[in-house]
Amino acid sequence: MSSEPSSSAGTGRRPGRLSRDLIAETTLEIIDEQGVGAASMRAIASRLGVEAMSLYKHFSTRDVLLDAVVDRIVQELDQDPEVHRDATDGWRDYLARLARGVRRYALAHPHAFPLVTTRPAEAPWVNPPLRSLAWIESMLSTLSSEGFDDDEVLFAYRSFNSFLLGYLLMESGAHTLRDPQEGDGSFAPSGSNDPVPGGLSPTRTDEEAAEIADAETTAEKIDPQDDIEVADYPTIHRLAAGLAEDHFGEEFDRALDEMLDGIAGRLA
Repeated sequence: MSSEPSSSAGTGRRPGRLSRDLIAETTLEIIDEQGVGAASMRAIASRLGVEAMSLYKHFSTRDVLLDAVVDRIVQELDQDPEVHRDATDGWRDYLARLARGVRRYALAHPHAFPLVTTRPAEAPWVNPPLRSLAWIESMLSTLSSEGFDDDEVLFAYRSFNSFLLGYLLMESGAHTLRDPQEGDGSFAPSGSNDPVPGGLSPTRTDEEAAEIADAETTAEKIDPQDDIEVADYPTIHRLAAGLAEDHFGEEFDRALDEMLDGIAGRLA
């Protein structure tokens, strides 16, 4: 099967020959637009203007392709000018820049970020979301050069990844809830009952999210369907306005400082 774009297949015809990078990039585009479940081999091939079998010359299975998508996302750290490879301004600055770089790629691809956190890693000690062996080596060696002993390096590595994993899953999930796509569901949109790797199940429709965002009263914010009794949940109702506010950026910076303080305390 030729890998040249055909004249009849797909609507997103691309010039030139297929490559692993082109296929992974196109797959990520589809996931960004429509969710993980929409990125079937047939849909990817259609976007590229080729037959689906052409993709299998480059990726033996869809799972292998999704792993390549994860690599493609994490590689954005390499092009991020704010992220440094060394601790020129100290280990705190190095880790803070690295954490904010990971956050930037998570928010750039909220529908794809669950793949970064759920795809099987190359080794059991590779903790998401820092999935790149090159960046893991950079982090471990940089901390060692900053005077961390081996136990302190491991503590920092685990603390760093655990903080980012929990926080960014929550924040990227909030983004997908505001922009739910059919492919974000727990199962593929085709109704085939095939589970979507790393898929999310949005609990709010676009209309519900818009109503909450535009709500003027506390009751509307926390209980748009009017089925939560104030007498049973008085504290939730009292704090509803604050609960509904989005302070992800501010809270990320504060939590990052606290995590770094914890590492500094371990060093002391």
